[in-house]
Amino acid sequence: MPTSDELLDLADRAAAKLDLDGRVRHVPSFSDAEDQCEAEYETLLETIHDDELFAPVDIQRQEQLIEQIAAALPEDKRMLIVELADNHARHVWLQQEGAYHLGFAVGRRMRPHREG
Repeated sequence: MPTSDELLDLADRAAAKLDLDGRVRHVPSFSDAEDQCEAEYETLLETIHDDELFAPVDIQRQEQLIEQIAAALPEDKRMLIVELADNHARHVWLQQEGAYHLGFAVGRRMRPHREG
């Protein structure tokens, strides 16, 4: 199981790849940051997923299950499962965006303490 320090080291490697030259006036979106440090971020996610607390995520399998459930439903109910899956994906994305921006804000607040 990785320690918090090990996870922060992986996150620092990803953060080091972000283009934040000069005085940043605009925080890049999660997707922009993810594009800039894709490999490092993927390593961080894989490390977290290897932790015994988190099971691996298989997006393709999730889509197959949704399709199987939808196929078993009557025609007038099929869109409900699709809507539920889409809503869940939006919720996960919202949580990622919130966690990213909260982490960014915490990092900015901690910065003066590290430099001193």
